[in-house]
Amino acid sequence: MNSLKLKEYKTPGGVIKYWTAANTALPAIFLLHGAAMDHDMFNDQLEILDDYNVIAWDARGHGKSRPIEGTFTINDLANDAIAILGDQKIDNAIFIGQSEGGMIVQEIYRIKPSIVRGIITIGASPIMLPYSKLDIWLLNFSTSMIKIWPYKNFMSALAKKTSIKPSVQKYALKVVGDISKKDFLNVWSGVTSSLSVAGIKDMHISVPLLLTYGEKDTTGTVKKNNIRWKKYEDTADLVVIPDAGHNANQDNPAFFNQLVANFLAKKF
Repeated sequence: MNSLKLKEYKTPGGVIKYWTAANTALPAIFLLHGAAMDHDMFNDQLEILDDYNVIAWDARGHGKSRPIEGTFTINDLANDAIAILGDQKIDNAIFIGQSEGGMIVQEIYRIKPSIVRGIITIGASPIMLPYSKLDIWLLNFSTSMIKIWPYKNFMSALAKKTSIKPSVQKYALKVVGDISKKDFLNVWSGVTSSLSVAGIKDMHISVPLLLTYGEKDTTGTVKKNNIRWKKYEDTADLVVIPDAGHNANQDNPAFFNQLVANFLAKKF
């Protein structure tokens, strides 16, 4: 992110760090990382986004956007992103969100659809669809397991689950290691609370939507969720990224970058 300028947005709970090309003459693209990751997970995408006003953040409670006071939800993170765009005097943006980041994008769209020109997700789950009681129980159970799991062992397991590439696993281990267990549980609570048995009635996404997940992503029910999502949003594109795990844009950047370039050229 050396080519981008570091900015700060102050909230009552703490300071959010973000990086931007700061060129409002160009169309904006907002990069939203996954749970416990940071802005660096999109480094390999910058090369194809020269023609855009890129914004990448460390979301509240992640990366350099710490310490943060109190708990927070996906809704809080969505409002943070909307506020940052307002601070930059940007009316709308295309959003690329990985995992938790893809859930934040959906919440941004639910709150203020006019600010969203298009969406690309990577290994994200739909927040508008209902989930089974078993799915919700497993999410809640995962929180209980993390609480009693020795954190170093948990970090190692999470890094291996995140990616199929040793270099990306090393990155994941570092960024997760920079967050305390308390902070990670705060992040994870925001993710789990955004999914429910009821879902969000009548929520559809009408802007261009590209759904992706890694061929070898074994995180939760990501594959099943994206297949369900495509059936629900039948105008969306769904692409499986080969030779990739959960952080698919890092595992196979060449394939993902070409996919993004084609999507942007076709839709915008």
